[in-house]
Parts: sequence; structure tokens; C-alpha cells
Amino acid sequence: MSEKIEIMGISVEKCYAEDVMESINQQWYQETLATYGVLTMNLLLAAQQDEELKEYIETLDKAVADEPEIVKAAGLEDKEWENDISEHGFFGTVFWLLNHYKNEIFLLGENEEDTEKLYGYLQEKYPDIVILGKDFLIGDEDDQVDKVINEINMWNPQAVLSCSRVYDLERFVKRHRKKINTKLWFSLGSCLDIFREGGKKPSWLNRFMEKNNFKKMVSKYNEDMEKM
Repeated sequence: MSEKIEIMGISVEKCYAEDVMESINQQWYQETLATYGVLTMNLLLAAQQDEELKEYIETLDKAVADEPEIVKAAGLEDKEWENDISEHGFFGTVFWLLNHYKNEIFLLGENEEDTEKLYGYLQEKYPDIVILGKDFLIGDEDDQVDKVINEINMWNPQAVLSCSRVYDLERFVKRHRKKINTKLWFSLGSCLDIFREGGKKPSWLNRFMEKNNFKKMVSKYNEDMEKM
């Protein structure tokens, strides 16, 4: 039986890279869409102010922790899970599987530039992935939403990969998953590692501040819960 964990009031399943791969392999034979999404500190912080994002996370078939700090935020001392997160990133696991099985996919970004960068990255690093189509979605106007849904359904891909800097596409798949004809949806988050020019890493100061802000929010949430 899967183990549930809770982070700042958000309940998700604890899973390892092996669990994700096994789940994906089983999903190819199912009739309904399964959603997989990267779980990061920034997404968890955003969900504290956005009930729809919180619901998105909790309704994912697999919410895959992509930063070791999430382990401690869940109140766990689990070196095995931390090491698994560090060694088997969500991006690498998904891309390797799709490339290995030569799967047919559709790419969706929040703007044309991000979509093209993701397309170029996959073409270069994972050439056996078959990219049937690609598009981007700006805002949530009905005509734009319908256009994207119709295009995905026209191609009928085995999987959709989305990248979203401000979580618009996470909201999109939560609202419209029942209308979309595909087996798997992978929400890759912001894909900043892919978009970073020249392989540059984020500055240590930015990373330190991000971690520190996350720890403060987790501590404040836990303190508030203890007072109730």
C-alpha cells in the first residue's frame, strides 16, 4: 500500500523513481488519462495561495518530488528517498523512458519560445522520441483552450509534455483532463534547467534564498497547526 505524506496541508503519495517508471509502464494499457507532475518548493509555496493549484497537486496520479528539501518538509528523515530524488530527476526518468520506447508525444508550453526550446532540447538529447506536434497556450480564453485541446486530440499522442513558468498549464490539465485524448500527461514545471543558456546554474545566493524561504514557510505552517 502506498504511503501518504503531508506538506503544508497538501497530501501526496511518497514515491521513488522506480515507482514512477512502473506506474508509467502500466498506464500505457489503461483507457483513462493519468497525470504526472514534478513537485518543487516553488510549486508548494504557490499552492499555499492558490486553492486550484493545491487541488491540482492532490489529484495528480503521481506527484514526483524533485528536490530533497521536500523530504524534510514532510517531517521525514529518509536518506534513501533523498538520494533517490537527487540521483533520478523527474525530467531524466521521463525523457529516458519516452526515448527508449520511441513514444509519440505532443509538446505544450506557455509561450512559443519555451515550446521551441523544449523541442530543440529533446531533438538533440533524446532523438528517438517522436514529436508529433507542438503548441503554446497563453491565458485561458475559451477559443485558445479549445484550439489546443482540438490539436492534441487530432494528433492523439501517447503522451503530452507541458512546461509552465507560472503554472497556467497545471491549471489547464486539472480543468480539462477529461477532454484530452492521450494516455499520459507530464507536467514538467518551469523546465528552468533546460532553458538556462549554456548550462549555467542558478546563483548560490538565489538558491539559498529559495531554500530559506521554503523552510520558513514550512516552519510557520507547522507552528500555526500546533496552535490550533
